[in-house]
Amino acid sequence: MKKRALWKDVFREIRHTKARFLSIFAIIMLGVSFFAGIKSAGPDMLDTAATYYKDHRLMDLRVQSTYGLTEKSIDNLRDIPGVQSVQPVYSSDVFLGESGLIAKVYSYADDNELNGYKITSGHLPEASGEIVLDAYLLQEEKFSLGDSITFSGEAGDDLAGNFQTLSYTVVGFAQSPQYIETSTRGTSRIGKGTADAFAVIPEDDFSLPVYTEAYLSFTDTAAETAYTPAYDALIERHLPETEEALKDYPQQRLEELKAEAAKLLAAGQQPMDEAQQQQTQQQQAEASAAQNPLELPKVYVTDRTINPGYAEYKDNADRLSAIATAFPVFFFLIAALVSLTTMTRMVEEQRLQIGTLKALGYGSMDIMTKFLVYGTLASLAASIAGLAIGFTLFPGIIYNAYSQLYNLPGVIKSFYPAYAIISIIVALVCTAMTAMIASRVELRSNASVLMRPKAPKSGQRIMLERFSFLWKRLSFVQKVTARNLFRYKQRMFMTVIGVAGCTALILTGFGLKDSIGSIADRQFGGIMKYSALVALHDNATAEDKASYAELIKQESAVTGTLDVLQEAMTARAKGVNDQEVRIFVPADADKLAPFVTLKDRTTDEPRVLTDDGAIITEKLAKLYDLVPGDSLTVLDSNNEEFQVKVSAVTENYVLHYVYMTPAYYAKVFGGGPVYNTQLLNYSAQDKQWEDTFGEKLTANGQVALVSFSSGVGEAFDGTMKSMDVVIVVLIVSAAALAFVVLYNLTNINVSERVRELSTIKVLGFYDKEVTMYIYRENILLTLLGIIFGGALGILLHGFVLSTAELDATMFAPLIKWQSYLYAALLTVLFSGIVMAFMHLKLKRIHMIEALKSVE
Repeated sequence: MKKRALWKDVFREIRHTKARFLSIFAIIMLGVSFFAGIKSAGPDMLDTAATYYKDHRLMDLRVQSTYGLTEKSIDNLRDIPGVQSVQPVYSSDVFLGESGLIAKVYSYADDNELNGYKITSGHLPEASGEIVLDAYLLQEEKFSLGDSITFSGEAGDDLAGNFQTLSYTVVGFAQSPQYIETSTRGTSRIGKGTADAFAVIPEDDFSLPVYTEAYLSFTDTAAETAYTPAYDALIERHLPETEEALKDYPQQRLEELKAEAAKLLAAGQQPMDEAQQQQTQQQQAEASAAQNPLELPKVYVTDRTINPGYAEYKDNADRLSAIATAFPVFFFLIAALVSLTTMTRMVEEQRLQIGTLKALGYGSMDIMTKFLVYGTLASLAASIAGLAIGFTLFPGIIYNAYSQLYNLPGVIKSFYPAYAIISIIVALVCTAMTAMIASRVELRSNASVLMRPKAPKSGQRIMLERFSFLWKRLSFVQKVTARNLFRYKQRMFMTVIGVAGCTALILTGFGLKDSIGSIADRQFGGIMKYSALVALHDNATAEDKASYAELIKQESAVTGTLDVLQEAMTARAKGVNDQEVRIFVPADADKLAPFVTLKDRTTDEPRVLTDDGAIITEKLAKLYDLVPGDSLTVLDSNNEEFQVKVSAVTENYVLHYVYMTPAYYAKVFGGGPVYNTQLLNYSAQDKQWEDTFGEKLTANGQVALVSFSSGVGEAFDGTMKSMDVVIVVLIVSAAALAFVVLYNLTNINVSERVRELSTIKVLGFYDKEVTMYIYRENILLTLLGIIFGGALGILLHGFVLSTAELDATMFAPLIKWQSYLYAALLTVLFSGIVMAFMHLKLKRIHMIEALKSVE
């Protein structure tokens, strides 16, 4: 019977203290939803991509050879134990008509099992002369269904030997699981060195004698999920098995090529007149002198990480998980501190009831149950609500922010029991555990002591009083405020810590926005100072070269030009994801400064190119842990390895660059640079002039592609805005937490001092004076919290930057002064709103009831 009364008292307490219950509920719900939501966003992203790979049967391994793959080599691959599918394909790099765009063209057959295409418009190629283009080209409005395209190569290249026909009609647009990034399509053997898109044509439209690559899948990997350790372990086992299967192929292929060359020479020995015979013999001699230097072909076996975006996508998901580890810790720590203060205050308010229950014979565990149930109900209810919000709302918001960067279907949302259990346990620790600790302290006293009000803390001299020259100049109210602050030290520290934590979270959010938002201006304009980049055909005719030179000369707005070699290569090191780097070689290093700034980020000390080494960009140095004197391994499009000595590190925020002098380039790669790019500076700022100039350049026969810095900066800025959503989530969540924390702490402050406030009201203080009596303390504590929060925010901002950066970008490590101001103003705003609510509560204090004597 008495147990039933106890339970009634529990629910009566919840009903009578709804504000306290809801405040605990709110702060726990915020922590749980933020933790579960951000923590699940990364796995949801990976699950979405892994499902997409399975649905479209992305290959496990890719095999290539410098002299192609024969049917015999394909048969060798099919004999590998555990192989499920082997799919040989043809591929070639071409220019798409007059667009200047470079496409990687792949063969397609109805029986293809791997690397399936997702058609977004139209249909797959069904007949000769039909082509399916990258869906990215449709989004950018480069091509549309029904357009006609003629393949072209660089000047001097004969594509007729690669294709049955060079004219195609666009019948569809598609996405490929090999290219999940929106625009990156890997390296190219022609033009500027990077591909702009992929294309698909019927297999019969290729006329190549051998396959260019082969895709493999294995039976044991089919049951595993991409990006998991189990899948990676299987691939690590299959890589050497595949290499072993083709260990004899290079020598076999070389012998085949030599035999074919000999057969061609022998076939030319036919009766003819003397002149013809001399000519034929000369041709044979030239041919013999040319296929002799044949080298042993190389075989390259690579896994999925060779695909653009595959590894980086996982890194992005992991970074989200890292953020989810840092931010919720702050949320839960602040929640734990506030919950401890709240439950401690609740227990102290219940001293009389605890004493009464003890006197009536209730045991300590029975009495403690009331507070445990109160805290547990608040935690469980908040956890359920927080998990529901977190698992459904946050992943969708964050994934949509990244959708601009990747071609993937809608996010797959899942429930993660581990995160739910962690959230509930932490929530229970924050409330139930604090309730148990607080009640155990009170339950040590006997019933007679508990039934009397707790003696108020005795007044003590504070340190400020020792400075008499300052103390005597303070007014009475100021002295009371100072004494009260140090009299209730626990409340003071709790308030300062709570406000500091919330300010730090808000500042970190704004700081991230500053760091990300400043990249475009710093990179395009501060470092890359050139106005336009013109990619040139390597083998342009003399007429086209003269025409281009005349075009540049006639444009009076052009103030400077610089010939440059830009070549895409791959940086490789054990334990680090492969990175695409751009070899940058100016024809005259002394003339580089007006076009590109090379300097140290912290000291602004200029970096000078020398013939003894290369200057690499800062993020590349960080990823590979390089300092001046170290070497960087780079691979060209044929997977040939080269060692580059690092002479210095330069400031850079977007992509990876390796700057060299022509002499050092020749030393590393064994041949002088061929300048395939020209940088332009011009004084015109008119967009219409830029468009007109761009049309003239594109129409020129030597020009492969034109890129204006203004457009690149705007495009990159738009891409980085995808992270703004994540930042807004952080700021809004931190702001909501700040409001709840300030409300809780201020409410506790008022509740535990109601007798004190009633006393000064009786002594004649007006309502506004009573309010200011509390406000002065809150204002001081809030200001202290803001100051400490600023320092804490700098540390948290630095940590988040180090975990949230993409491989190809470096965030500017800065926080603008406006962000400090915004964080402070938001905290002050919430504090002011809370104080306004508290003013109404102070006006409703019942003085007679509050001052009643317990005796």
